[in-house]
Amino acid sequence: MLKTLLYINEDLASSIALRFTDYLSRFVNLSLFVAHVEEPDEKEQVGTGWVRRTWEDGVASSGKRLVDRMLRTENINCPLAGRPKIFVGEMEREMIFELRNGLYKLFIKGYLDSADPEPFYDLISSSLCEEMSCPVLVVKNLSLSKRCALLCADGVDPRTLVEQSMEIVGESSFELDIVYFKFQESDQVQILDSREGGSNLRETESLLAAAGKTVANTIVLTGVPEQIGDYLKEYALVASTMPGRKSMHMYVLAHSLASVLLVRDTAQKQQ
Repeated sequence: MLKTLLYINEDLASSIALRFTDYLSRFVNLSLFVAHVEEPDEKEQVGTGWVRRTWEDGVASSGKRLVDRMLRTENINCPLAGRPKIFVGEMEREMIFELRNGLYKLFIKGYLDSADPEPFYDLISSSLCEEMSCPVLVVKNLSLSKRCALLCADGVDPRTLVEQSMEIVGESSFELDIVYFKFQESDQVQILDSREGGSNLRETESLLAAAGKTVANTIVLTGVPEQIGDYLKEYALVASTMPGRKSMHMYVLAHSLASVLLVRDTAQKQQ
């Protein structure tokens, strides 16, 4: 089972993430834990010793009630592998610590999609995403599809993409496609013959075949990021390597209407 940590708060992004994780569990065998961090204002923090412990217990109890409300409201079918984990402190620091010590294989977080790519880049370049020890699934929408895509392009390392994404979805029941994109100013997205793809596409296909994975479709697209992002709405999720700040790759992911599974080379994660 895939040991998974889902971060939730009392907001719409977390509501969508909970429902999507429930849907994901139909395809991927999850061992699901949920976590929440109460981030009190510095002015609220009091005392030391037992006084502070009593205060922290009260704050944590408030967080537990919040999580319980969310779980009752969404009423997901995927069972939890343990009690909700409630922390008091700074969200990113607490989640990094828990992910490392809990030996999780996947972290899931909700994200309210925006036409502006900056908030997406801010999230994936945050210390949380930079320092976590496992892939992160950024849930954008409740896309109820039976298809998953590997997003390939020039500048994407095929070995990292295939090896790390297959650790998450390799044994799933998703139908797997490869989507290779090429930036081109156009009035609409265009689908090219798969032979128009670059060497990274061919290497991705070879690595998947060597791993015994069946690819349903290989699709080569040209267009601008907004067009390709809209095309990706056909998928439950899109797997990708972590993009660079100014790359077309990043803008495609920012505009993707599907949820995004971001993976990173193991050696990079250990630096």
